Amino acid sequence: MYGISAQKLYDKLQKRHIVGATGKISIELLNVMCNVSDKSAVGNLLQEWLGAWMSENKIYYRTNPNTQEFPDFYLGKSDASDLLEIKTFDFTKTPNFDIANFDAYVRSVMTKSYRFDADYLIFGYTLTENGLKIENIWLKKIWEITCPSKQYALRVQVKQGKIMNIRPYNFKTASQGFQPFATRYDFIDAIKQTLANYPLQTVTDQEWHQAVQANYASFH
Repeated sequence: MYGISAQKLYDKLQKRHIVGATGKISIELLNVMCNVSDKSAVGNLLQEWLGAWMSENKIYYRTNPNTQEFPDFYLGKSDASDLLEIKTFDFTKTPNFDIANFDAYVRSVMTKSYRFDADYLIFGYTLTENGLKIENIWLKKIWEITCPSKQYALRVQVKQGKIMNIRPYNFKTASQGFQPFATRYDFIDAIKQTLANYPLQTVTDQEWHQAVQANYASFH
């Protein structure tokens, strides 16, 4: 199935009853089977499973040759559209995964601004000695899972004064307080404001914003 959108992929997963589905994560070596209970492994394994599930269902996709780079999957033949990133979190807690490294993301969208339009497929899971259970899934744009904070116009992780990663809004419960951005442009403006107030910036807010505007226009 060629050219499936992220929304159609999400709909297919829902129709197959992914929410509530259970399974086991295990490793077999030297004829010894061991169930995996380490949550740090779940994200990568769910990503591998999704690729296998798409292949089984004859859904076209490509993986990123560099597994450490964005995105996890290309759902079309173009490198500038139909980008899908996979995120996971322990459903017993609030979402607190790293959306992206702040500096890397800021630099990348100056020349690859189509990344703003990527889709994020998010799995909320529980993992016990009995196995893995998918509690819920979401399909979001980046501005729908980010929000402001007290310190910066964009919620970020800060260590010793340095911005490390972009962190998510609690979309699981739609928490009160700072709300997610309404549009892509609000999210872009939040990055611009964050850069304007960040003493360790590597590019000025104006330079960054002008580059992003020009680059985005070239793709649309």
